[in-house]
Amino acid sequence: MIFVDTGAWVAIADKNDQYAKEASQQYTSFILKKERLVTSNLILVETYNLLSQTIGAKATIRFGNILNSTNLVRVEIITKTDWDRGWKILEKYDDKEFSFTDCTSFALMERLKIRTAFSFDAHFVQYGFTKIPPTILR
Repeated sequence: MIFVDTGAWVAIADKNDQYAKEASQQYTSFILKKERLVTSNLILVETYNLLSQTIGAKATIRFGNILNSTNLVRVEIITKTDWDRGWKILEKYDDKEFSFTDCTSFALMERLKIRTAFSFDAHFVQYGFTKIPPTILR
């Protein structure tokens, strides 16, 4: 399984994103390899909020409807346990610039035993996960 982070979704949806080409190629590769992709409801909230500001509501809705209609991506709801664990991660790593959404993502990945994130965010590597693509870091 591969966890898909906000930056990857934004880059897939927004052709003007600096990582759009890389993200689209990687996503296509995942689909062709039939990788199991997982994201969270909080990641989608972040994604849709950002996309509404950059590509507009109509394009965001089209993108969201595509994600909602595919069986290639599993959306996990952040549980109370994930929320609490995320908070503990945030407290423990207060010297990092992890967002609370990052921390709930880490908690979800730990719970589901996912070791790899499709992300352009260095925080996943800082926390100890593998990141795809490995060299591009925001």
